[in-house]
Amino acid sequence: MDILKEARAHHGYMVDIRRRLHANPELSLQEAKSSELIASELDGMGIPHVRVGAHGLVATIAGKRDHRMVALRADMDALPIQEANAHLDYASTVPGVMHACGHDGHVAMLLGAARILSTNRDALQGTVKLCFQQAEEIGQGTAEIKAELAKFPVESIFGIHLWSELESGKISVEAGPRMASVRKVSITVKGRGTHGAYPNRGVDPIIAAAAIVMNCATITSREIDPAAPVTLSFGKIAGGEGANVIPEEVRIEGTLRTTSPEIRSEMIGAIERMAGATAETFRASAVTEWSAGFDVVENHPVYSSIAERAVRNLGLAPSMTKFDTLMASENFADYLDTYPGVFAFVGIRNADIGSDFPHHHPNFNIDENSLALGAALHAQYAIESLSGDKGVGHE
Repeated sequence: MDILKEARAHHGYMVDIRRRLHANPELSLQEAKSSELIASELDGMGIPHVRVGAHGLVATIAGKRDHRMVALRADMDALPIQEANAHLDYASTVPGVMHACGHDGHVAMLLGAARILSTNRDALQGTVKLCFQQAEEIGQGTAEIKAELAKFPVESIFGIHLWSELESGKISVEAGPRMASVRKVSITVKGRGTHGAYPNRGVDPIIAAAAIVMNCATITSREIDPAAPVTLSFGKIAGGEGANVIPEEVRIEGTLRTTSPEIRSEMIGAIERMAGATAETFRASAVTEWSAGFDVVENHPVYSSIAERAVRNLGLAPSMTKFDTLMASENFADYLDTYPGVFAFVGIRNADIGSDFPHHHPNFNIDENSLALGAALHAQYAIESLSGDKGVGHE
């Protein structure tokens, strides 16, 4: 059984699926046609599946035993971006929407893995759950899948992100933090409005907001260990209606990212303190609010070793590489809060074909030669994780 050879035999199939999705992208919670396409392909393979949420799907490939299970995950939603790849004959046909993060490739890889696993059931010492998730880009879609998986003895979960900072063909499956946690912060600065000709008669929340942004920027450089993995960025300031009117309030929004729960807690306290004290200095007030956000995507050492073994058994050991922890975030972390597992990166960067633009860029594209590697890795991980002794438990 040569899983990589089989995956490469399905290359044309995966390219076709990926391009059909790419040409017809759908935003989060609107993935009706994408879900229908996935369901149709699963039906054609004779793989039973259930719908979870509006558009999510969980399919089942039964092996020799049903008391051991592993889950594989792919996301399917696109982004509100106008594609700039007019030279592609499969460019987005939906104005203002494109697959600029590789989720079209993620679906194609998991469907390719489904083909491989469904024809190699005898090699499966357990059951595989294929999870097709809606709405990852807006931080949703995991709860419905987790509710479905909770009915079964799932031991671990595995996912892949095609990544444009890795050269095409490279694979990263190492243990430890892989992507940062994120919390969105919103600071409402309240003052007292007045005519711009008489600023002394009011309390200027714009001046206070500007000072809050500048002062908060010093927290990471003056209160946190310089070697700590943390970043605070403000991306939005909104307030006021006219050039000659000092407004009542200003709203600041940003994100806090780190791979350390301790630093996250320290930063939250420091930001709230700095915002409040700075606003008070300017006779204003500040209210700080935090979103739930995502936790750290952290690969479990036991299952990372299984993933490494899968890569080696595919004959791809030279393709394995160490890859720095990313400060970007992913709600695959929601699964890892419940199940031990691995979030792998497969490289798609190839400047010769123009697939070297960053994620969420209008010119983003992928090297489709990586699809076979991803499909093979999905399948081999499932085989390897179910073939040995039962892994560590989960809470």
